Amino acid sequence: MKGPICVATLAALIAAPAVAADMAVKAPPPAPAPAYSWTGWYVGGNAGASFGHAKTDFNAAPATVNTTFGSFDTPGLAGSAITEPAGVIGGGQIGYNWQFSPILVAGLEADIQASGERDSITLTGPFSFTGVGQPVTGTTVIDYQTKIDWFGTVRGRIGYLFGDGAVMTYVTGGLAYGKVDLNGTSTASGSIFRFTNIPFSITHAIGHSQVNTGWTLGSGTEGKLLIPGWTYKIEYLYVDLGSLDDTDAPALIVNSVTGGRTFTHTHFTDNVIRLGLNYQFH
Repeated sequence: MKGPICVATLAALIAAPAVAADMAVKAPPPAPAPAYSWTGWYVGGNAGASFGHAKTDFNAAPATVNTTFGSFDTPGLAGSAITEPAGVIGGGQIGYNWQFSPILVAGLEADIQASGERDSITLTGPFSFTGVGQPVTGTTVIDYQTKIDWFGTVRGRIGYLFGDGAVMTYVTGGLAYGKVDLNGTSTASGSIFRFTNIPFSITHAIGHSQVNTGWTLGSGTEGKLLIPGWTYKIEYLYVDLGSLDDTDAPALIVNSVTGGRTFTHTHFTDNVIRLGLNYQFH
């Protein structure tokens, strides 16, 4: 019996390698796709809309009317008014990101925007009284426009990455700067009735422009596009551009009318919504 057992064993040993050779070799699993990296420089452009808010405190001093039968003062006009300069914006940005972990990114970004934000208002104060024994009627009118001509920011960003790291939601804040403007006129006019209407009027140009600094705070989302190197972003910013003060030039005598000098104090804020594209250099 030993002979047949040995022959069978030997045959099995000879056949085993052949059977193993015929078995399919299992392929190794594919390597995972590399995670998207946010570290590096980027540059891009954006466009959107801006909705501003400009509160103006104003004080138009009384005008003095000088006549052959005496002088009198108009009432003047004081109070507060709000304009809402709004318009299309567009500009560019540049920045740098540091990715500290699979879920955390920090960065710095600077941008500058052209702005079409404008709004105007007319404030009217009618008056009627008796001056130097004569009936006097008239109106004090302040007519002005507020503008944000351009603005920019320099901000830090801290973002949280979702999923495979291709989408980031972030908060941002820092320095804001921009050119703000108020311009218009302040006019006191009317008439005195003495046998016939005798008109009077004085007009001042008011306002000026200057570059202000302030602060900004906001949030946004940025994500990888299918085109390598490109990302999209949508962002909201609240911008405070500080205040603009103006006192018009000293009054000149115009048709025997003096005074009416006007002071304004305007505080500018802005709400910015914009879409952008960035090219990442990495």
